[in-house]
Amino acid sequence: MLEGFETSRNANQFTWIEKQKSDITFLQETSSTPEILTDWKFQWRGEMIYSHGSNHSRGVLVLINKQLQFELKNTVIDDNGRCILLEMTIQDSPFLLLNLYATKLNEQAAFFEEILSIIQTISFDTECRIIIGGDFNVHLDAALDNSGGKIETKSTVKKIQDIMLEYNLIDIWRIHNPDKRQFTWRQRTIIQ
Repeated sequence: MLEGFETSRNANQFTWIEKQKSDITFLQETSSTPEILTDWKFQWRGEMIYSHGSNHSRGVLVLINKQLQFELKNTVIDDNGRCILLEMTIQDSPFLLLNLYATKLNEQAAFFEEILSIIQTISFDTECRIIIGGDFNVHLDAALDNSGGKIETKSTVKKIQDIMLEYNLIDIWRIHNPDKRQFTWRQRTIIQ
């Protein structure tokens, strides 16, 4: 995830992403609008699927490497810059990819309920591999995934766990790092 995908710096970010040689990249908080797409499409030569937010917030983007062989079967894109769902075949294997940027704390339980509803509207292959990535703005393990700040409500964590249980999903990072304390965001202390 590259937070704050600023237009003025996006050329360097696209170059960095390309150098990673990943097949598919999920970006959140892109602050994208339709006006910058021409510039972005010039810089990224692969497939680009987006849900715009505003030029100050939200926005999700999926970048697909131009070398990847895939067939896009179904796309669900919300209008709020929060979610992109892609049903696709990648090298003859079915996948369901979901890139999301969750809402603020008091709206999260409803947001994840909506995500579950979106997944349920797709009649995808039962052999489909499901990958959900993004910025959940929540942590499942308060002891390992948190360093201060507000603790999420149990209803939000329960909704995420319901999705994981229903679709037999795991937190792959936590599986590979069972005891590691690491975060992508920390609350800054304000000195007065």
